[in-house]
Amino acid sequence: MKHNILTVINEGYADFGKLFINSLFENVDLENLEHILIYDTGLSPETRSYLNFFPKVTIVETGANFASSEIHDQGWRDNTYSKTKYLLKVLEEYNLPTLMIDSDCIFVSTFESILDTTADVVACARHREGFSRHIGSFFGAINVEKSKEFLEKWIENVVHLQSTTDLKHCESPALSKTIAEENYKVQEVPEQVVSAVHPDASSRIYHLKSDYYAITVEQRLALPHSAPFVERYL
Repeated sequence: MKHNILTVINEGYADFGKLFINSLFENVDLENLEHILIYDTGLSPETRSYLNFFPKVTIVETGANFASSEIHDQGWRDNTYSKTKYLLKVLEEYNLPTLMIDSDCIFVSTFESILDTTADVVACARHREGFSRHIGSFFGAINVEKSKEFLEKWIENVVHLQSTTDLKHCESPALSKTIAEENYKVQEVPEQVVSAVHPDASSRIYHLKSDYYAITVEQRLALPHSAPFVERYL
């Protein structure tokens, strides 16, 4: 399946972006990958130059500068909630299946073969305690037209949850809400496979997600499963 990958990075996540792009090129079969679209929400010229060195990369200027100093602050929310809008634009421009993957992810093996190309969308499903049955760190827009419809509803649900609840993070709950309310063919891929917070042998993508034990970027980069990649790439 020919496809694109989309991610969003600001300068506070520059090191994550370097792990993302290096591990992608070293550990994933990229034969069917057309474009890596990096939406720039506040990168330095040096980081833009570094990322542009890699083939297939397109840095997309947004005019935004979503600086974030801590988890769930306004900059973090602005950066997170922009992703679905950017993905909708990519589908409209390229008319090609696109995978939206958080920039604080590390690729450890290829994963395309596990995706159901007959699905409308691919969602990352949680099988552990959390505030949502799904997490927006890995999302596949497979059927382009159906995915556009899905994204419009997802974006509407984010706005609705922001205005009617006190949730600090609305992206993932809004994703679950959209899946529950709408009639799309959804492939659910386990978080442990494509967005593993505590990786095991089944994990193909590690997610250096902030949590109580690793709040800062430095703490997340020092996690036992991220440290070997930090040593290799940074």
